[in-house]
Amino acid sequence: MALFIYQYFYHHKQWYLLLVALGITLQTSAIILYGNRDVLPPLLTLRLNNFFLVACFALTSFGLISFDGKIRKKLLRLFIVSGLLFYAAILLFEDNFTIISIIRIVSCSFFYAIGAFYLFVNKKKYKFSILLSGVLLLYSLFQLFRAFKVFQLGESYVFLQNSTFNNWFLIISILVISSISIGFIMLLKEIDQKTILRKNKIIEQDKRKLEALHQTQNKLFSIIAHDLRSPFINILGLSDILMDNVKKSADPESEKCTELINTTAKNTLNLLDNLLNWAKSQTGELGFSPEKIQLSEVIQEIIGLKMANAKSKNISLKYSPSNDIELITDKNILGTILRNLIANAIKFTNYGGHIEVVTTANGQQVEISINDNGVGMTAETIRKIFDLSTNVTLPGTANENGSGLGLVLCKEFVEKLNGKLWVESEVGKGSNFKFTLPLATVDPPK
Repeated sequence: MALFIYQYFYHHKQWYLLLVALGITLQTSAIILYGNRDVLPPLLTLRLNNFFLVACFALTSFGLISFDGKIRKKLLRLFIVSGLLFYAAILLFEDNFTIISIIRIVSCSFFYAIGAFYLFVNKKKYKFSILLSGVLLLYSLFQLFRAFKVFQLGESYVFLQNSTFNNWFLIISILVISSISIGFIMLLKEIDQKTILRKNKIIEQDKRKLEALHQTQNKLFSIIAHDLRSPFINILGLSDILMDNVKKSADPESEKCTELINTTAKNTLNLLDNLLNWAKSQTGELGFSPEKIQLSEVIQEIIGLKMANAKSKNISLKYSPSNDIELITDKNILGTILRNLIANAIKFTNYGGHIEVVTTANGQQVEISINDNGVGMTAETIRKIFDLSTNVTLPGTANENGSGLGLVLCKEFVEKLNGKLWVESEVGKGSNFKFTLPLATVDPPK
């Protein structure tokens, strides 16, 4: 009893420990009452003694089978009903001490047998539940044997009388109670160890996630520090040259510098947009506003924005819609995807090359393809381009710089629109970026 109370207040603090302690307390109280039956009122002492014994068997057994913290309501009802029935039977045969003893012994065997069964069911989870169930089962069988012996002895049997039979019963009971107490505490320790291991695994998983997030964050800051700073340095340098040329005289070089400033500013703005969208995507702040759109209009709008970049490399950028495809999706997110994929195609296409945008409606979805005859990619590069942690930032055919963020952003955005993005490429023969989108509105994944 003291052991279970100690475990409750200093270790586990679980309600079933108090049940077991209460059960042992009732058993101890019943023995004390019986030992003082000559001092206290006989009828009251007998009834309390029997009630305490039946209750202690039920409480102890239910406490043991509740080792995982679950309240088995059906079993609790069975225990209450069975306990009342056993006690009612005792009251019914109140004048027959032999029958009363047999009923008490059978009740002990009944409750402990149920406990043994439920503990054995959990043998795959906890090894000490096998030991505990074995002890309970043996004690239950021993009690049945004891009930048989009491029946044979009849009126000559007296509980706690100094006899060989009673002495063996007390010795075995002490050993069983000790074994149950130690086994149950060891079972709780085993549960604690498994809980700690499970929590350690969760902590380890969270740790890996945090490390991955930290690496991504560091990579993002590296991109900001390097790729965002360099364009502004170029803008400042080109502005100085332009101001010097303008001060001297009008010169074709001024037009060239102005064009470079414009191109650099657009690239910087695109990078800023990507960084902003990426940050919103990672923090869950990126909204999803579906609307009915004409796909051809969105594609032509993006091509119009990128045509100047294509012309600067004498690249043919074509889009010939075969039919008018209408879909319901987020126009801004789709525009960001197309802008990055077309910009990527221009970046890795040689002077005088060509890029073609093709759309095909198929059943419940549309497939959009950005096909170029540029430098192409190896299988290893394809594996890395959609992973920010690898950050593949190859220079373009005109030594254009990049952050490697655009394609990662495209993949996340396509998935947000419940689509799929992939690439088909071969070194020296160009690349074909394809993605699919549902034609109807579909809620984005959480």
